[in-house]
Amino acid sequence: MDGAYYREKAERCRLLSAIATVPEVKEQLRLWTYEFDDLADAADKRHRRLQHLRSWRKRMRQAFGTAAA
Repeated sequence: MDGAYYREKAERCRLLSAIATVPEVKEQLRLWTYEFDDLADAADKRHRRLQHLRSWRKRMRQAFGTAAA
């Protein structure tokens, strides 16, 4: 899953937390918000690493031909 998916979940938890009246529910939603934000950050970081790796592989193929693939 990508970062946008988790950011949508975090935003939904924020919205629900704003209307929740039970303190335990508000706290759980707050925790889920942080967890979803962390998952989104990790997914975005993975995506950037994969993009960097793909770019590097492409440059290697161009430099050394298809044998380096």
